Amino acid sequence: MAWKKINKFVRMWDKPVLGNVNQKNPIMALAILKEKINEKYQGIAREIIERKGDVAISGFVDKSRLVIVESTDLLSWNVKEKLKIKGIKNIIKKYEKENTEFVGLEDPDINVSNGIIHVYFTIAYKFLNIKGFAVYLGHAQGKSLADLKATEPVLSPMIQKNRVSLGFKEESDFPIKYKTGRIKLVESNCGLGDSIIVAAISKNGKKWKLLGMEADPHKMKQEWCHGDLSPGPILKPSFIRHRNLLVGFVNGRSPSKIIDGKKVYGKFKVGLMLVNPQTGEIPWISPEPLIDDPDARTITFASDFLQLDDENGILYAHVDDSFVRAYEISTDGLNKFLKKHLKN
Repeated sequence: MAWKKINKFVRMWDKPVLGNVNQKNPIMALAILKEKINEKYQGIAREIIERKGDVAISGFVDKSRLVIVESTDLLSWNVKEKLKIKGIKNIIKKYEKENTEFVGLEDPDINVSNGIIHVYFTIAYKFLNIKGFAVYLGHAQGKSLADLKATEPVLSPMIQKNRVSLGFKEESDFPIKYKTGRIKLVESNCGLGDSIIVAAISKNGKKWKLLGMEADPHKMKQEWCHGDLSPGPILKPSFIRHRNLLVGFVNGRSPSKIIDGKKVYGKFKVGLMLVNPQTGEIPWISPEPLIDDPDARTITFASDFLQLDDENGILYAHVDDSFVRAYEISTDGLNKFLKKHLKN
């Protein structure tokens, strides 16, 4: 096992760090705590317990659960146990409607503030009588991953008649103040493609207010992300920045195509974005992707980043919603990528 260069800017660990291509239950969306606990790193991942269809073709349905994972070296993760969240069953029951079916908790993100762990995740319901899903951005908090308590969802879908609901997922955090709270980026779907939305958070963190769309894939000139956009990890300015802007990863998908009567999704890849730390505005998205995993048939999707020192870190991304890969990210490589594409 070794690091292998996949382009001029990035190297990848040549073996999946969590899961594998042929395992019974695919696993994806790794989110981690950034500090060791009892000599081990801990995190949360999404485990698929039932899959119907092909992830590359519209109409597939996954049923999921969240699991606690652990590692000693960051390059080999193992499932420890199912994640238990106090009160989550009541939340799930509260928002399940007669015309929906709960399909699981999905896509976790972890943040730590003042010693309290905050976990965000999707609470997903499939509509039974129309196409689409109702997607809530759920939240739980506690002093450890083994002691989490659910709160009310921080963002709820806006149900639209005879259309896919406007749901929210993929929270992306950065330390920024907006009046009495902070700003986050979240993914939103209104049935026309995933877009990036800016949300303001109140001081107590319970009420989120949508500030507006900042990245609409249908307005992108870049073909690689003209279908969908989703925010990835945003890097600390001490690691890298461009002038007064933050640098972050962004997941983009090319437009879908109709092949043999089926809607075949475009390919998800990982690029870079620049983010205004005061407003959440995204003035620039890279004209080409930074990472397209050589083993990916349809998806390379970044979920978390761990900074190792001032110049190096590990980006985790899942491939084809089946296993998690690690990529070596350096400030040198990112600066070279930015220099290639930015004139100023």
